[in-house]
Amino acid sequence: DVYTRQVVGYITSTNYKDFPAVVSLVEDATDQLGFAEEAKKKSEAAAAKQDWQNATLWSGQWWQYQVKAADIGLRAKTYLEQNGAKVIK
Repeated sequence: DVYTRQVVGYITSTNYKDFPAVVSLVEDATDQLGFAEEAKKKSEAAAAKQDWQNATLWSGQWWQYQVKAADIGLRAKTYLEQNGAKVIK
């Protein structure tokens, strides 16, 4: 989504690696997106078998991981803005 790309674009355009707290947040968000991809695959596999209960459960989990990653990204962006991050060229 456009907003996610904007947040990620902002973070990666700064000297975020100078902020250990933000580096940890970025790593956590990346992990969450990996978990989301696995949950999506499980949801799709369950749906292919018409196992609607598990397809729904894994779909919800997929959504939760994406929300968590988005929240982490926003916290990282806010931290950078509040702590004097500089845009790098």
